Amino acid sequence: MSDISIDPKDTKKILTRLKTVRGHVAAVERMIEEGKTCEEILLQLVAIRSAVQKVSVVVAQHYANTCMLEALEKGQNQQEVMNKAVETLLKLNQ
Repeated sequence: MSDISIDPKDTKKILTRLKTVRGHVAAVERMIEEGKTCEEILLQLVAIRSAVQKVSVVVAQHYANTCMLEALEKGQNQQEVMNKAVETLLKLNQ
C-alpha cells in the first residue's frame, strides 16, 4: 500500500484529536497519582478510547478512498488488496 497522504483539513482534525488523547492520558496519570476514584479514571479512559476511535475512522476512510485505489491502479491483485483491506479494517474492532 502507499504512504499515507491525508488531506490537510483531515490532518488538522487528526492532530487535534491526538492532542486531546495526549491530554486525557496525562489526566489519567495525574488522577492515579492523586488517588482519584476508579469511576473518574474509567470515564477518562472511555474518553481516550472515543478520541482514538474517531482518529481511526478518519484514517480508515482515507485508506478505503485512496490507498486501496492506488494499489489497484498500480496493478496489485484486486482480491489481495481487498483481503488486506478487510483484515486491516477488522483490526479496528478488536
